[in-house]
Amino acid sequence: MTNSSYLFDVRLPAFEELQAAPWGRIHYSVSFANVQRHIDQRPLRVLDVGGGNGLDAIAFAAQGHSITLLDFSAEMLTAARHNAEASGVAQRITFYQADLAAIPTLFPDAAFDVILCHNVLQFVENVGATLKAACHALLPGGLISLMGTNRYSEAYRQILQQLDPVAAYGSLDATSAYSPTFDVPIRIHAAEELHRPLHEAGCSVVSEYGVRCVCDYVPNNDIKRDPTFFSQLERLELAMSDRYPYYLLARLFQIIARKDVM
Repeated sequence: MTNSSYLFDVRLPAFEELQAAPWGRIHYSVSFANVQRHIDQRPLRVLDVGGGNGLDAIAFAAQGHSITLLDFSAEMLTAARHNAEASGVAQRITFYQADLAAIPTLFPDAAFDVILCHNVLQFVENVGATLKAACHALLPGGLISLMGTNRYSEAYRQILQQLDPVAAYGSLDATSAYSPTFDVPIRIHAAEELHRPLHEAGCSVVSEYGVRCVCDYVPNNDIKRDPTFFSQLERLELAMSDRYPYYLLARLFQIIARKDVM
C-alpha cells in the first residue's frame, strides 16, 4: 500500500477517466443521494477528507454548504480548485494540502457537521487511527460518511465481469485487490469490520448502503454508455442502495455514522 502523493498526482488523468465513466457517475450520484437522506437543507460545515479533485465537495457546495477540502496531492488540489471555479462554487470551498493525520492539529476543536471520507480507507494502513483523526473534527451529533471497496464484491466481480472462476475462488477471503485506476493494490473491507473502529472513534452507525450494487457485474461495459440503459441502471442502483440483501454485495459500501453526544 502507498501513502505517496506522487501516486495520486500522476494518476489524476486515469482518475478523471473513471469519474466520467458510467460507473463513476453512478458512484457519485448514489453516494450523494445516500448522504442526503440524513441531512436537512440548512447550511452545514462539511469536511471532505481525501477530497481529491473535488467532485464530492462541489456537489455539496452547490447546495449552499461550506466545504473544507483536504488532500495531500498538489495535482488533485489544483484540479479541485479549477473544477470548483468552473462550477461557480469556489467561494464556498476552502482547500488544505495535508495528510489526514494532520486533522487534529489543523482543527483542534470539533468544527464540522458532516465529514466525507470516501475512498480513503483503501489506501491507509491503520483504519482505526484514520477514523479517530477524522472524527476528532466532527461535532457531537454530526455525521460521517465512509465509503470503501467491499471485499465481498471481489469474487463476484471476478466471475461475473472477468468470467474467471479461478480468480473468483482465490478472492473469497481477499483483503486486497488491484486498482487499475491507480495501478496499485488496495485494501478492501467489509462494512461490519468498521463498526468497532467507528465506535472507538466515538461514533455510532446509523445506516449502511451499497454503491454500484449491480453495475460492476454487467460484463458489457459498452451498453452502460447508452443513455437509456444508463438512466434505467442508475434508477435501479438508487433503489437497491438501501435494500437488503442487495447492498451487501455492492462494489462499494457506504456507512453513515453519528458522533456520540456525551
